Amino acid sequence: MSLEKWLVQSGETKVIDLDVVRSVKVALVGGQVDVIAHDEPTARVEVHSVNGRPLKVSMEGDRLEVDHIQLRWDTIVDVVKGLGRRGDRADISLLVPRGIALAFDTVSADGLVSGLHSDARVSTVGGDIVLDGLHGDIEVNTVHGELSVRSHTGRVTARTVSGDVTATGDLTRFTVDGLSGSVFVDAEGTPDRIQANTVSGDLTVRIDEGLGARYRINTVSGALQLDGSVIKGTFGRGYTSTTGSLDSAWVDVAANSVSGDVSVVRRSKTTASATVGEGWGSPESGPADGQRPMDGGSL
Repeated sequence: MSLEKWLVQSGETKVIDLDVVRSVKVALVGGQVDVIAHDEPTARVEVHSVNGRPLKVSMEGDRLEVDHIQLRWDTIVDVVKGLGRRGDRADISLLVPRGIALAFDTVSADGLVSGLHSDARVSTVGGDIVLDGLHGDIEVNTVHGELSVRSHTGRVTARTVSGDVTATGDLTRFTVDGLSGSVFVDAEGTPDRIQANTVSGDLTVRIDEGLGARYRINTVSGALQLDGSVIKGTFGRGYTSTTGSLDSAWVDVAANSVSGDVSVVRRSKTTASATVGEGWGSPESGPADGQRPMDGGSL
């Protein structure tokens, strides 16, 4: 299996064109990395800037690796070690085939991943990450960086400590485990299940009007609002209810929290065909314009 590799030194720029690529691994400390999908089997790496240690780019067989960390990412200890490195940062753009398998890790670097039609794993300590228009099952992890999953088709599994998580699109299943980060889910169509486990983080879910749902909610001191009704007096005993038909297409909504608020709102018929982020001004459809996660507000 052939191996090609490049070192891009601090202050340098470089463009690397590559033949057939089927998997990509990115490991960055600080800076910005954009991964954009296209319909060709080839790939291009554009290194716009490098500071600190050299950036390593390697191609072994059909696997592309971009590495500014050169540490193992298997444990959180190794990730945190990267925070103390010498201001390492790089600004990179990757143009990759739409069907590649992606592993994407940053310490504080921000990232954009757009247009992939494959499964992906994305992790960050403190970077803000946007995943836009992906198709497939994705796993996202953050400590305190903000994660935005936009116009997604497929399953989303998220873990957060204090970073906020936003997910929108045709979500077949959404699962999140977190501490204090707020979670917003705008699910179109009929997801199978939406599940959230938090300590103090709030959960807001928007689903289609008229969609059957089974609610199983447990919060000790947080407020509970379902379909416009405020539920009081649960105090950790749990609340279960159903609405609409459960004969065929319906969603299971399960949430557990200590002090986080849980809200489920409906997408009105007038906004069902609108693009994500539109129609938030009406009371029926959720937060006001100034509270939209895409505008940078918190939930």
